[in-house]
Amino acid sequence: MKKIVLALTVVLMGTIVMNAQPPRRVNMNPEQMVEKRVERLDKHLNLTTEQKAEITRIYTEEMKARPERMEKGERPDEATMKAHHEQMKAQRESTDAKIEALLTPEQAAKFAKMKTEHGKRGHGRPHMAPRGGADKAPRNDGGCNNNCTCKDK
Repeated sequence: MKKIVLALTVVLMGTIVMNAQPPRRVNMNPEQMVEKRVERLDKHLNLTTEQKAEITRIYTEEMKARPERMEKGERPDEATMKAHHEQMKAQRESTDAKIEALLTPEQAAKFAKMKTEHGKRGHGRPHMAPRGGADKAPRNDGGCNNNCTCKDK
């Protein structure tokens, strides 16, 4: 009897701990991601109906052009990851340029500020160590490690 009560107590405590964890990111389909991105831009830039429609089209094209995600459990080599990162960066810059062309000068200034602030997120604290070992551990001085692409180096 004691073993059953103990087992139920462990299960109950485990359930309580699991529910106390913050919710994980919700997996969105590409259309939902586009909608969320357009809503965020509209919130900050006060877009016109025409701008929203065109930006939705641009983001939809970007989503279709993205390469398929890796199969779960498959980890490409570092060179492949770097090439993929560069490809995504070029695609993002192209998309941003298309969007900036649609915006008024005031909106374009706000958009540029949004991009700058987005790039700074998380750069005031040490980064997590990348996969690869202790020689690539985060710095303790609040700066970035050698693998980071930010300008805090």
